[in-house]
Amino acid sequence: MNLGIPIILAIIIAICIVPFILMSRNSKKRERKTLQSIINIANQQDCTITKHEICGDFIIGIDETKNFVFFFKQLNIVVEQFINLADIQNCKVKNTTSTVTNKHGNYNVIDKLELSFIPFDKKKKEITMEFFNADNSIQLVGELQSVEKWSNLINDCLKYKK
Repeated sequence: MNLGIPIILAIIIAICIVPFILMSRNSKKRERKTLQSIINIANQQDCTITKHEICGDFIIGIDETKNFVFFFKQLNIVVEQFINLADIQNCKVKNTTSTVTNKHGNYNVIDKLELSFIPFDKKKKEITMEFFNADNSIQLVGELQSVEKWSNLINDCLKYKK
């Protein structure tokens, strides 16, 4: 019996599968590293992440018992933020768009997507967490759903806190 064909097929299949396995391992490694970054920020505030979400190049998390929100994003620079919800009146989605015109019509394009925290103290300015910026990313990859989900989650925490 000729073993050449099955061996060649096995090699071809391995060549096709190995890149996907390597990409998956690298993705999991990057996720663990990103999660550890936000856990470190939380530990500095004596908090524990009870819920988190990784979306693209950022991670957001919350300590629901101590009412802190944590954010970590790494592009060209590293952004680390934490917010004590005791100081926050409201949380809202800030969606900055522009209109693009072509031969098929006018389209609204999202330029920036942020989670905005409005403090009780009117003298303090609002705090923003940037989920998406068209200058850094070409396309939205779940950021819109993520920012809306976290806005609702944080506002629910703010309601129960009062």
